[in-house]
Amino acid sequence: AGTIFSKNIKIDMSQLSAARIIMVAYALATIGTLGFHFIDGMIAEDAGGNPWINAFYCSVITLTTVGYGDICPSDKMSHAGRIFIIALSFCGLGMFCGPIMDLSSSWKERIPGGIIGPGIFALASGIVLFTYFEGMSIIDAAYFTIITGTTVGYGDLGPKTDFGRLATALL
Repeated sequence: AGTIFSKNIKIDMSQLSAARIIMVAYALATIGTLGFHFIDGMIAEDAGGNPWINAFYCSVITLTTVGYGDICPSDKMSHAGRIFIIALSFCGLGMFCGPIMDLSSSWKERIPGGIIGPGIFALASGIVLFTYFEGMSIIDAAYFTIITGTTVGYGDLGPKTDFGRLATALL
């Protein structure tokens, strides 16, 4: 007799609808935003800007594993905050490294230009947005867009304005 641990459990990602995957992603981003907003010490006190936008930004960069380390977590994060980030990160890895990646990889068949089209669009959008709203040079904006899109997130460049943080989270 086998135990539950000896059974292979597989979920066919093609059976999950895109709408369900996106709903779960939004739910995780919302939970993350609420946690970053309401748990003390999650965001640096000198972060500036709108606290809700900062919380959303921190939620998304945590869920997507970019983690710049610019305004979150703060050096005053509580144990409750650490536990929250542990839970959010585990949920995020399960969601963003599984169903979201599978859904994203299916786009290359549906979008003109395959994978090159969305890549060029994202890079061009990032360059325009970050040069205009963040005052970055074209090279810095291209670098920041690629470092963010590949989830490297060095932290040497980052958005300083509310709009830049929203663009980072949504691009």
